[in-house]
Amino acid sequence: MRFGGFIITYNRPELLIQTINSVFQQTFPPELLWIIDNSDNVDTEFRFKNFEDKRVRYFRMGYNAGPAGGAKKGLELCTRDGLDWIYWGDDNDPPKSLDTFEKLQIHFEKEKIGVIGEVGQYFSFERAKVVRVKDFELKNKELIEVDFIAGGMSMMVSSAVIKSGVLPDSSFFFGFEELDFCLNAKKKGFKVYADSHMFFERRKAKNYLGIKKPFYKNRFLRRLRREYYSLRNLLFLALKHKSYRMILILHFKWLVKGVFGFKNGIEYGMLNLKLISKAFFHFYTGKSGYSIKL
Repeated sequence: MRFGGFIITYNRPELLIQTINSVFQQTFPPELLWIIDNSDNVDTEFRFKNFEDKRVRYFRMGYNAGPAGGAKKGLELCTRDGLDWIYWGDDNDPPKSLDTFEKLQIHFEKEKIGVIGEVGQYFSFERAKVVRVKDFELKNKELIEVDFIAGGMSMMVSSAVIKSGVLPDSSFFFGFEELDFCLNAKKKGFKVYADSHMFFERRKAKNYLGIKKPFYKNRFLRRLRREYYSLRNLLFLALKHKSYRMILILHFKWLVKGVFGFKNGIEYGMLNLKLISKAFFHFYTGKSGYSIKL
């Protein structure tokens, strides 16, 4: 069984070096690691031209393809190199403990597992939302089947999924690319699991046990642009998976969120409403990929 992976990076060479070191310090390290460089400058390329560790390979995208485009290229390269299991990583999300990979690889040989990670969630098309796994569901079981693995949670992908024709949709650019990928893997008959013990311990460490997700969460102004990508991509996701009811629900929910935004002042409310409107406009005009600066 051959294990390797990739890390997507964007204009953060120093942070990337730290994450690479963290990955290779794992008790079950990858045999090779692709760096997928989305940067719009040559700083990262310069750092890796004469990089001493031969386990590290470098690919420059030449443009900012976003996490979705970077993940697609990373999975393609790792599968081409003959890896059986592939770590899907980001430059700012190193493994949280030294034995993360070792704990996950125990499950690699189990039948029909296509994707596994530390933390996952359900997704409801009927409610147009991510549904939190309940705390009690994580007890007294080794694995829990979920709809997708959350971003930055050491997602491991079997190359069998890629060979079946499933790849991330690069048109998503940013937001819910993991969800779309995992849903497509499940359609091909693969299982998506989170390690229940690791999942529970992560919640416990973050003091997330027993919490409920609020309907509306205030965002910093700079993070509202991420909300644009979330809404737009949820609309495209619903269309791809032929959930027209979900599209209607998203219209109602985000109209309400547009009104709620004014609770935080005129500036916040206007930007929030503008970005929500733009997300719907781009959905109806078919504009995907990179649209606004994050």
